[in-house]
Amino acid sequence: MKSLSRYFATSLIVCLSIGIFALAGFLQAAESDQGIKEGQKAMMEGAKKMMDGNKMIMDIMGKKGVKDPELTSSEKMMTAGYEMVTKGDGMMTGSTMAEGKAMVTRGAKMMLDAQKMTSAAVEKHGMVQECTIALDSCTYGEKKIKEGALEWFFGGGI
Repeated sequence: MKSLSRYFATSLIVCLSIGIFALAGFLQAAESDQGIKEGQKAMMEGAKKMMDGNKMIMDIMGKKGVKDPELTSSEKMMTAGYEMVTKGDGMMTGSTMAEGKAMVTRGAKMMLDAQKMTSAAVEKHGMVQECTIALDSCTYGEKKIKEGALEWFFGGGI
């Protein structure tokens, strides 16, 4: 009888332990998904802000008659990156999640690189004062993209 109660107690402890670990794993996965969604939202918001700021810069530079191949190249890169980000965002469901995440990441990197080129062209032409608001919008977008990337890769609470 004593060995039967020991067996029962041991079995109960093992079953409860397995249940607790399974629940902890489920909660960890749910928390991770929440971090991905928040990161995705922040990256999309940042990409939109950066794209809007870039359009303002292009309008200002165009009105001033500035034609620069670097500026044109950065505009094309920014647009291509934004299209990649939005397409990848649409793919962030089910079986295409990994592919969508990779597209968003590549597109965001393209946008960040294009923004460096745009800022350099604005400085080169001495148009920083005229483009201050647009550059601020791009800087805010860059910050949101980077925060979103941190949320994505490291989860919530950052």
